[in-house]
Amino acid sequence: MDIHQLRSWIFELYEPLENERQYIAYDDARGNLLIDVPPFSERALRLVRGAGPASLLVATNPARAADADRYRQALGVQIAVHRDDANGVAGGPDLVLGDDELLRPDARAIRVRGAGEGATVVLLRKSGGILVCGDLDLASDAARTLLPLDFSVILSARRPPIWNAGKEMLLELQDELPRPRKQFGIFLQAPWDRAYAGRLQDKLTPNDLVVPRETTAARQAAMGPATLVVAEGARDLVERPRRPLAAGRSAPAGESAAARSAPRPGAPAPWAPAPPPAAEKGAKRPKAFAEDWNATGTPHPPTTIANTEIAAASLDGEWKPRSIGDRFRRIAVDELAGVPYVDYLWGGIDLSPDGTEVAFAWNRSGTFEVYSAPIQGERIFQLTDAGERSVWPRWSPDARWVAFLRDKGGDERFDIWLVDRDGEHERNLTSEPDVTHRDIAWSPDGTKLAYTANTAGKGFAVHVIDVITGAKRTLTDGARDDVQPRWSPDGGLLIFASRRDERRTNQDLFVVPAAGGEMRKLDTRGGLDGESLDPRWSPDGSRIAFTTDIRARQEIAVAPYRNGALGRIERMTDSIRDEYQPAWRPDGRAVDYLHDEDASVSIRRVFSVSHADHAVADIPGTHTAQAIGRDNDRTAYVYSSSTQPWDVFITGERMSEPRAVTRSLPSRIDAATLVEPRHIRYPGANGDMVPALLFLPYAEALHGTSAPPAVINIHGGPTSQHHREWNVATQVFVNAGYVVLAPNVRGSTGYGKKWREANRHDWGGKDLEDIARGAGWLGEHGIADGKRIGAYGASYGGYLTLMSLALRPDRFAAGVSVVGVVSWKTMFDTTRGDLRDYLVRELGDPAHDAELFRERSPLTHASKIRAPLLILQGANDPRVPSSEAEQIVKALREGGKMHEYHVYEGEGHGFRKTENRVDSLRRALDWFDRHLRRG
Repeated sequence: MDIHQLRSWIFELYEPLENERQYIAYDDARGNLLIDVPPFSERALRLVRGAGPASLLVATNPARAADADRYRQALGVQIAVHRDDANGVAGGPDLVLGDDELLRPDARAIRVRGAGEGATVVLLRKSGGILVCGDLDLASDAARTLLPLDFSVILSARRPPIWNAGKEMLLELQDELPRPRKQFGIFLQAPWDRAYAGRLQDKLTPNDLVVPRETTAARQAAMGPATLVVAEGARDLVERPRRPLAAGRSAPAGESAAARSAPRPGAPAPWAPAPPPAAEKGAKRPKAFAEDWNATGTPHPPTTIANTEIAAASLDGEWKPRSIGDRFRRIAVDELAGVPYVDYLWGGIDLSPDGTEVAFAWNRSGTFEVYSAPIQGERIFQLTDAGERSVWPRWSPDARWVAFLRDKGGDERFDIWLVDRDGEHERNLTSEPDVTHRDIAWSPDGTKLAYTANTAGKGFAVHVIDVITGAKRTLTDGARDDVQPRWSPDGGLLIFASRRDERRTNQDLFVVPAAGGEMRKLDTRGGLDGESLDPRWSPDGSRIAFTTDIRARQEIAVAPYRNGALGRIERMTDSIRDEYQPAWRPDGRAVDYLHDEDASVSIRRVFSVSHADHAVADIPGTHTAQAIGRDNDRTAYVYSSSTQPWDVFITGERMSEPRAVTRSLPSRIDAATLVEPRHIRYPGANGDMVPALLFLPYAEALHGTSAPPAVINIHGGPTSQHHREWNVATQVFVNAGYVVLAPNVRGSTGYGKKWREANRHDWGGKDLEDIARGAGWLGEHGIADGKRIGAYGASYGGYLTLMSLALRPDRFAAGVSVVGVVSWKTMFDTTRGDLRDYLVRELGDPAHDAELFRERSPLTHASKIRAPLLILQGANDPRVPSSEAEQIVKALREGGKMHEYHVYEGEGHGFRKTENRVDSLRRALDWFDRHLRRG
């Protein structure tokens, strides 16, 4: 037994059978399953018998079937072989297998072929999936047909067991993954030279203390992409056999893990009591293949406790509500919606130059104000108190001042302000109330600020302002929108990103002299289409780190800079996930970046020479805005999870766990009452699997025993994403007893370039179908009542809410649209210039695509809306002006449609004031209660 890998239900005989390996899947109820017995001998027979009574023997090829009859006579087992190998069994097989057969509820036999070679492999449905492949060469053409399967363990006669990342190993053997670049060789210096000395010093530290279980990242060792090493209490959920397929039908070989995990259409509703188990069969051995579905499941020994039960992802497709007993409490809307959080959207946080203090924006007072806090101790200082949104704090190089942005009434016309570190003196640096300023960055000498602004009705150009005199200098022409200006360490240059290519979807990096002059384009794409963004100078100014997506995903690249041009570009990692937002360590030897995987975002660190990579902060949830201290270790960041509002945290390699600088969740709210989601996939338009977060209410939150109503929470953007992060609307709905599905439909970020661009020039097309099919999926599988599903969304999510009610009235019984787009033509005519450019790039040009703009506008289809609709709007919205909402309200009123409309004065694109956020969610919940629960 391989105790170290906790696979006590697999028995592997290494010796004394001279490297012959034989695998046994324990099953006390039906008898053990034998796979590829060794050559017959008394010694082998005794060892097989010692593992317990067996009932079925599977031979994967003719050579392995040679002694099968002798084992049958000695053990009384049935023999199962593929029809191509049947002649190799003396006396013939008991069971003849097809190309894809279910041996048992938790075992499939699959035939693979290639270049004249044929072999049978067995896929065991244990945690993560176990592939027993016998003598099959994993690098052969035959093994390529295994790529669609999901598994994490490979047991082979040709190689030692692969307990971790088996699927990735197969991909590598099949040349489907880039092979790791060799780091050392006889022509390279040894790893203890100067380039690696710091890396070694980083790791030559005592082991960290044991981290409390509550703050430990849920581990996925050897468990595949959708399964965790689960707590004992959740084990039955993970390893209970799936329901059988209809008679005569076998599961397709290419069926995805998500599709297999979903309950079958027509299955009993999970909200109803489970039927009593059927009586045991009397046969000593199982019936052929998968006929004996009423046999009890395989008993399992205890397993590792690595995380709480709620973090466990179930593979069995059962969607029953979980009970938390007396810990559940129905939370009032004003209490939950009133929870404050640290800003993560408008500039995030900033670490002081000496690394001892962090500045951030927090809405603890009801609106976002600027705060600072020492990273040691518990004191927090409020620096501003204007009652208006104050965000994007940035320390001056001497730490005497904090620059920040402030707008009025949510209009996003931010001015640049300065406040001293004591919070006593403020100064408006720009005083241009009709201009939007953003992307502020201090010069290295602390005398100037770079920023972008849309002055004189032009696009966002790069500007520089002297903080003493207020003198301004424009560095770019504003012909296209420029973003993310960053100073070179010597203060002579600014680097920024801009879309100035003839192909509007391409984005490049440019440098311009800080004193003014000709800008230069840096070649980051090599003639390929794609985007380059997030530029960061190395501390010595010799290299530039940035994000690129020319290889079908966002990844971190580093290139040397010399004389206005880049040298050879190196990709830092070989991950298949989106990775972005680089930040240099002060010593210039490593880059921190964000790693986006299945709706969670972690901070990782990669070293620029060795490409050695490790996690900095990876607790399940979403991390962003990372800033590294002067000691090259201490890191500040903003973190959130589905049950944790956005807060500032500090971590370091010598810290036993991250330390919270702010604590937004009030102690009166028990985090256990809040709901963590499952990351699932369901079939969307064209059968494409749509990733989503599924929130199931606790049993105590439900009203009655029937399937509950549901809300589809649609994110904005559309180039955005539902993360495992604080979403107060979702928690309000799920606490009230609603199932909430948060889909990342095509057009969402975080799942590669192809998915991100899949709705380009198709807004309101297949992405709308993804939404509708998500609603259908909930009803078909009994997760929610298919006749009581509502749509909720803001911005682009509000637009898809309107389109869903208009074009898929069969799916939705109510809707709430928050600052949603109503007409793309009027939106184009009235919105801000950078957003017009975004529309042209992603949807089309109204001058040439007038019919597309008309056909994809909710206003065109307003007469088709049947479900009750609530519309919420900010009076000062600069993106989706209130005139948009008024058009649909007029159409609904004239058509006699059931609707309500409310405008929030002093609000823009979303509701920044706590009182308005509370009121909007109270209205939304009441609307759904009236029309989904009581209507």
